[in-house]
Amino acid sequence: MPAFEHIRAAQYFDLTIALRLACAAELSYADSQVIEETVIRTWGYPHVRFFDVETTQCFVAADTQTVVVCFRGTEANRYEDWLADLDMELVVGPLDGRVHEGFYDALSCVWQLIDREVTRLLAAGPRRLWVTGHSLGAALATLAVARWLEAGCAVRGLYTFGQPRTGDNAFARNFDFLFRPHTFRIVNDQDVVTQTPPSALGYQHLGTLIHFTDFGTLIDGSEDADRSFGGWRRAVEKLLAWSREGLDDHRMIYYRRRIATALRLLGDVGQPTLDDAAGARVAGTRGTGEDSVCAQAAQRPRARRRSVVPVEPGLRGATGQDQRIRPRRRAA
Repeated sequence: MPAFEHIRAAQYFDLTIALRLACAAELSYADSQVIEETVIRTWGYPHVRFFDVETTQCFVAADTQTVVVCFRGTEANRYEDWLADLDMELVVGPLDGRVHEGFYDALSCVWQLIDREVTRLLAAGPRRLWVTGHSLGAALATLAVARWLEAGCAVRGLYTFGQPRTGDNAFARNFDFLFRPHTFRIVNDQDVVTQTPPSALGYQHLGTLIHFTDFGTLIDGSEDADRSFGGWRRAVEKLLAWSREGLDDHRMIYYRRRIATALRLLGDVGQPTLDDAAGARVAGTRGTGEDSVCAQAAQRPRARRRSVVPVEPGLRGATGQDQRIRPRRRAA
């Protein structure tokens, strides 16, 4: 490699990992029984725990080499979630920064339980910790990672979908200093939730921006992408506000579909490894590390499961085989 070759943070992004964590984020909106059946029977993880405490829901899934923590986002029929979203005062938080009070309070409801569970799983054997979430869940996932970083807990990666701003400039700066290369903030086109709370209130985004345009084009967090997205941001804040389009783009199902489509268009149906996510390009360069991800063909959930997501693919440990994703065609 040339001595002065520019290495962008987006080179660490992996679309296949993004798809699997997107499936997890979508699954988090199902009821606890569906989550348990999907994780155990379809993903093949022997361990799963679902937590539901006051305003916060999340699940922890694990096999012998991987731990996945996934936070549920805002539910339209739960007024507690909306109250958490609207409590926008900045309060003292992790990493010597100030964070959204409602989000931090929501994490505090379940923090001791999930931290104890994750600590136990990591102590039982070498595992890779992945964290994800959508909407409110994306903010909670970020705050959880911040707490684990402070505690010296090794986190392999953070992928968020439709994340609102979570903290102030100091929080974002300190978080990025520690973990930006492994933090990916995925935004679908004109998702208006990603522009809240307003930056005028002191909020700042963090991580590497991965932006899907209206045409499905994938733009990484380079300088050009920031300029492009910045122009869109001004348009949304001034003109679109809470438009139907901006809200529709926030739905988790569209995030998952965008990522699945991008994988098909790029022709990257191979099987990278979780460890190699730290070296894979946006275009999907495949690695050959030891911590492989098991993926079966995507399939529709059976009606009796009442699932809201296609329950594959899952995240697994090493299998020693080159297993490939071959998504089936879905009805429009």
